[in-house]
Amino acid sequence: MKLSAILPAVMVLSAGCRSAGAPTAVSDTYPDLPEVVRIDPTPRGQGPQSAIPRAVIYRTNGDYDDHVVVNLDASRTGLESYPAPGDVSVASSPVVMADGWLLDRRGGVGLNSAFLDWTYAEYSHLPATPTPAEIMAHVIPDARVTAVTQLPIPAMEALGDTATVNAFIRQLPESQTPNP
Repeated sequence: MKLSAILPAVMVLSAGCRSAGAPTAVSDTYPDLPEVVRIDPTPRGQGPQSAIPRAVIYRTNGDYDDHVVVNLDASRTGLESYPAPGDVSVASSPVVMADGWLLDRRGGVGLNSAFLDWTYAEYSHLPATPTPAEIMAHVIPDARVTAVTQLPIPAMEALGDTATVNAFIRQLPESQTPNP
């Protein structure tokens, strides 16, 4: 075998090897990349933005915690988003917290959310994703989210530490805790 055929492969492989030490940011190695690709060396939680989703708690005007949540448009006459049956399970239902609050496990709950008459168990066993018209036909007419609050902790941390979430709920001002 010729050395000229092996040499490029050896060079590529050896270029990927480097000694352990401080990591090199992409922007240091490739300064010509656009700014959006550069790595922000700020430690997690200390920068202006964080890609980690924050936990969300919400209240409803009824007992809908076992019902699939969809998001409607501002007029509440059309769908903005809805899950496929494979995207939900019984484990998708929110965690019941203090004072009637629910901890969102799926993400996306807001004041324009609506509840379907399908439970998470029923919906997850549907053979196919319902059409928007079918989903709208299953919206519980007067079921509403009455309050939504984003917590100052990541969603995964909140799910693992519900005592902290309940402590946060108990410190909310009365104006943020409307009765259902």
